[in-house]
Amino acid sequence: MAKWKSPIFSDIRNKLGDNVVFSMWKGRPYMRAFVMPANPNSLAQQANRAHMAAIVALYQANVKGTAINAAAWDLEALPKLISGYNIFTKYGRQGSQTVVGGLKEPGIVVTSLAAGTLDVELVASAIPADRLAMMSCSTLDVPIEISTKRGLGNYVPGSWVTPPVDTDLLYVVDTKVLAGADIETTAKLYKAVNHWVPDETAGTITPLVVTA
Repeated sequence: MAKWKSPIFSDIRNKLGDNVVFSMWKGRPYMRAFVMPANPNSLAQQANRAHMAAIVALYQANVKGTAINAAAWDLEALPKLISGYNIFTKYGRQGSQTVVGGLKEPGIVVTSLAAGTLDVELVASAIPADRLAMMSCSTLDVPIEISTKRGLGNYVPGSWVTPPVDTDLLYVVDTKVLAGADIETTAKLYKAVNHWVPDETAGTITPLVVTA
């Protein structure tokens, strides 16, 4: 996608033959190559669509309906000139699959979800390292706590003051998206962006849930 400035074509929208598409996004004109959409509905596509749908549902349930939470994410997105919804979904999706050295590499690697040997590795995330963390919640999605560890690496039982136990849910969070009187270490679901690992060979997503 390329941006341009022109006093003549400042608000042109449409496609030029089957070569170039002109449009506007958040007041910024852009152009891109015209591509005929393909929809083979592969297992990889099914997994990624399911993952995106789950992240959108997470946003709608914990951010969109609460003005102060939505404002916190909009503030996070402001320097990038995008919406809070856009950056929430970006953080959620880019934590699951990223391109490293031309290869697709999983952003979340699960070694063990057993309570005593819990080991979830975050190997890629769009969230800055100083604010990236994991959060454990009860089965009722009542927040328990955010990990003391920050950044990429392995989240093991020692990464929390109180290690997650059987049936706890694990989320990837941005600790510095703050609403109201909350602080970085306050466990609130509006901070959470991801809770699933997509399996492109099976076409499914797997939630991060602690086992016995």
